[in-house]
Amino acid sequence: MSSMSPIARISMSLAMLTLSILLTGDLFFGTRSDDQQIKMEARLRICESLAIQFSSLIAVADLSTINLSLKNMVQRDDDVVSAALRTIDGKIRAEAGNHRAQWVNIPFDKSTLTHTQVPIYKGNVRWGTVEIRFADTEESTLWQKVFTPFVLLAVYMFVVGFIGYVFFMRRTLKHLDPSAVIPERVKAALDILTEGVMLVDTNERVVLANAAIGERLAVDCTSLLGKPLSSLEWSFPKTSEASPTAYPWQAAMAKGEKQTSMRLRLYGGDRERFFMVNSSPIIDENGDTQGALATFNDVTELENKNVQLTDLVDDLEASRDEVSRKNEELRVLAEKDPLTNCLNRRAFFEQANIEFDLSAGEGGSLSVIMLDIDHFKKVNDTHGHSVGDEVIKNVANILQAGLREKEYVGRYGGEEFCMLLPNTEIETAALVAERLRKQLAEGATEGIAQLTSPITASLGVSSTVGGAASTGDLVDQADQALYASKDAGRNKVLRWDLI
Repeated sequence: MSSMSPIARISMSLAMLTLSILLTGDLFFGTRSDDQQIKMEARLRICESLAIQFSSLIAVADLSTINLSLKNMVQRDDDVVSAALRTIDGKIRAEAGNHRAQWVNIPFDKSTLTHTQVPIYKGNVRWGTVEIRFADTEESTLWQKVFTPFVLLAVYMFVVGFIGYVFFMRRTLKHLDPSAVIPERVKAALDILTEGVMLVDTNERVVLANAAIGERLAVDCTSLLGKPLSSLEWSFPKTSEASPTAYPWQAAMAKGEKQTSMRLRLYGGDRERFFMVNSSPIIDENGDTQGALATFNDVTELENKNVQLTDLVDDLEASRDEVSRKNEELRVLAEKDPLTNCLNRRAFFEQANIEFDLSAGEGGSLSVIMLDIDHFKKVNDTHGHSVGDEVIKNVANILQAGLREKEYVGRYGGEEFCMLLPNTEIETAALVAERLRKQLAEGATEGIAQLTSPITASLGVSSTVGGAASTGDLVDQADQALYASKDAGRNKVLRWDLI
């Protein structure tokens, strides 16, 4: 029914309304006739007329006249098969037709459509009964049962009413069509515009739509007439700003001022279109708002380009982030020792050179601690390199946890570590080295079941105050102090300036 024109839909509704009124009237006033009931009542009236006539004849015992009347009725009325006058005790006193064969006993004083009986009185005393056997009625066909005269009347009123309403509505709506007040030259001028234009009344119903908006929506622009403009599937595109609460034409009529450059999205079928909408209120000479004019500039292609550009920017940012992540991974691989996550030797010396220059320029003190695990070869030979690796990782974790921020640990060799302590005097660096030596003795074997004896380390400490000319000199001094602690019995901390 949605494909029917508005006139056809309205006419159909009016025809159904008329039919409903007819059926309601029949329900209250019973205008339909029941053929069976009418026939039954007519036959009873015949019997009652005979009963009245025969009651007077019984009073004078004139049975011959009764018998003659019964015979004449059977002969003249094809609807009467037989008739009889029966006394109260069941004896037949007058008969016409083969009544005894035609009559079927039925309950006393009861009648059917084919077997009718009426009582006869002699004075105030029941004397007998007039019995009339009427012809059987023809069985109604399905057509007769369904298409009764009333049903045919209802169908006639619906069909003829619908046709009449169509012609009536066409002539009436021609005068009521709001677009009829707009001159054809104005419509033609608006159809030339490439922008979509729609004119709405105060109820937001479309009064005028030009050809351009019909092309954009892929519909016949006349089909939009009379529809609320807001009933189309409009929505506001998502932006960083809060979405408006009213459509442009609504805001224009509510505020009485022009609304410009409002973006709207419209879903139609399987298509999605974007419009830049402007709307102005239509004000009459009394200052009252009579509607609004809205223009629709299709920016779908531009919107799609913006979406593609946004996707491209997102892809570039994702690629940049991926490159940064890969660069960070490469930097870690280039600077960190894979087993201990400490600085490797190259990265450690790069950082040491930077700190050495800063120390020289600012006059501060830069200290270095060299550490070597005692008897590490024995651990490898006895328990294997996997246990040795676990020892090295435990040592590295203790050293890194024992230093402050901006203090660095580097893996100098297989079981050797070098620590860089900027802005630290040699006395303080020696105390740090002693604390680390004790922590190693207590925790270097943690989690390694194969080791039952503690792991110890020998440490050497140096500082720029000892006159080192370069980073290499500073590390060599700490290394010399380390070997001095080994020669002194291992598991010791010695300063280069005190050996």
